[in-house]
Amino acid sequence: MKNILQIARSLACGAALFSIAGCGSVDSDAPSATENQTFYGSVIELGGALDASGLRAALAESGRAQVKFEGEVTGTCAKKGCWMDVASGEDTVFVRFQDYGFFVPTEGAEGKRTVMEGEAFFDTIDVNMLRHYAEDAGESDEVIAAITEPELRMAITATGVMIED
Repeated sequence: MKNILQIARSLACGAALFSIAGCGSVDSDAPSATENQTFYGSVIELGGALDASGLRAALAESGRAQVKFEGEVTGTCAKKGCWMDVASGEDTVFVRFQDYGFFVPTEGAEGKRTVMEGEAFFDTIDVNMLRHYAEDAGESDEVIAAITEPELRMAITATGVMIED
């Protein structure tokens, strides 16, 4: 009888732990980590990620696409971590995070591999926003003042991001 009670208790504890983990009661703003990978926002599956040429092909059809994209972090917002630039091939993709629901590190991510999932599109960024982003990146007043034209960029609004450690 003791064995049956012990098994029942173990099952109840396991079910309770499973339901806590499955219900997302973990703080979604806090990054989660696995071996050599840190996830921000939703934990995403990493397989099937596109490079920039694949992203361009996906956008050629309708101008918007749900994608997984892979590249190398070239910069992040130094103030809050609310955006990042990701290079793949000859392209750099501007990445923001859905509803500002999560942020990436403000420093130290440059040069690291990243995979993100979200909605990709072409975005025309006006001069004021370009200057704002340059200020966020810590650019000099001269560099900021030299921004005089809007820029068309490939962009992603990510729901989840993985950055390798």
